[in-house]
Amino acid sequence: MKQPAPGDRKITKARASRAPGRVVRINFGDGRCAFGRQLTGVCVEFYDLVGQPGAPVELIKIVAAPVAFKIWVMDAAFRRRSWELLDVVPLTHEEQTVVHLFSKQDPLSGGITVYYSDPVTGASSESPATLEECQKLERAAVWSPEHIEDRLRDHFDGRPNKWVESLRLKP
Repeated sequence: MKQPAPGDRKITKARASRAPGRVVRINFGDGRCAFGRQLTGVCVEFYDLVGQPGAPVELIKIVAAPVAFKIWVMDAAFRRRSWELLDVVPLTHEEQTVVHLFSKQDPLSGGITVYYSDPVTGASSESPATLEECQKLERAAVWSPEHIEDRLRDHFDGRPNKWVESLRLKP
């Protein structure tokens, strides 16, 4: 299926705060902000892009920016004052159907699995995996808005994030 060119995408409004394609501006309170976009389910992608709170935005340019990371996000984030709900840039067919992969580690046995989530069917499953197979995957965890804001600040400031480090898979 042919994907629309960036200029062909229509920005829309939505009533639901977590509408697929909803763009959010996250104000850090220090003159900077970051941007994220609701994908399917509870998955949100965050962009490697710093902006200014209250400045005009071009949503098409935001969603064309490189992705810093994709994680699961609590619903409460979309009700937080520092998360400004912008309009919706509809998901492409590819974005609507991509299977998201996350790593999981059993705290008792240490066994590692890859968690698959299919947005089309809503089905999910886990398969045994090695530490090496999961090194580049995000950990299966639902993030709070405060921890996401910390992670984004650390990302832009070029320092390790304590929350990411705490979730690292153990050999």
